[in-house]
Amino acid sequence: MTRGNSIYECQVSHTRVSPKKHAFQYRVFMLAIDLDDFPQVPLLSLNRFNLFSIDNRDHIRINDKSSIKENLSSWLAEKGTKLPADVKIMLITFPRVLGYSFNPVSFYYIYSHTGEPIAAVAEVTNTYREMKLFPLGEPDAKGSFNHTVSKNFYVSPFSDPNDTFHFRIGQPTNEWSIHIDNLTDSKPSLLSSIRGKRQELTASRLAWYAIKYPLISLSIILRIHLHALLLFLKKIPHFAKSTPIKL
Repeated sequence: MTRGNSIYECQVSHTRVSPKKHAFQYRVFMLAIDLDDFPQVPLLSLNRFNLFSIDNRDHIRINDKSSIKENLSSWLAEKGTKLPADVKIMLITFPRVLGYSFNPVSFYYIYSHTGEPIAAVAEVTNTYREMKLFPLGEPDAKGSFNHTVSKNFYVSPFSDPNDTFHFRIGQPTNEWSIHIDNLTDSKPSLLSSIRGKRQELTASRLAWYAIKYPLISLSIILRIHLHALLLFLKKIPHFAKSTPIKL
């Protein structure tokens, strides 16, 4: 298991390979939070306003009075996966900035009490603030997850909600790497990746990142809309929000 609460400074890459090519990259940071041991660091709070914060409302909500860990455990139990009471869960996510939140994707890593990886879940949120969770199967010998699943979710107007996701998710150690490929008719149409390096979670680093990555959550959603406009200008076919989803 990774060494507790930390920051991952990351390079995000999106490469559309069909029907027309379009690619862009940008840098971000994400927080890795032990859901049993929230960091006691100035400038970062849980469920209250601060420069940066983690808020239960931005993640899975089965019961508004329950914690993120309790809600995730309940959701997995509904899906047939009963977690032991002593599991540890690491959440890697974008924080709120001055109360504003947008989390296009977050990841839950679930470990046994001895630190062995036993499961992982990706949490995807679209610009309509709709959320879907994707269980990522069982880990391989290295603790990584390689799983293909029907999307059945409206993420982008330029991808069919009935496409497929191929997740390749590495363990968050000193370096962290994830790949999410959107497959159309079993062929890659959009390749996305996040590659990060672990940094200590300190107040001074948070203060520096507030300057280095100003209003990070807002900048992410602005980039999404900017590149949606560029895709529209390239006349890439788009899908209406009302596109029927095959369940």
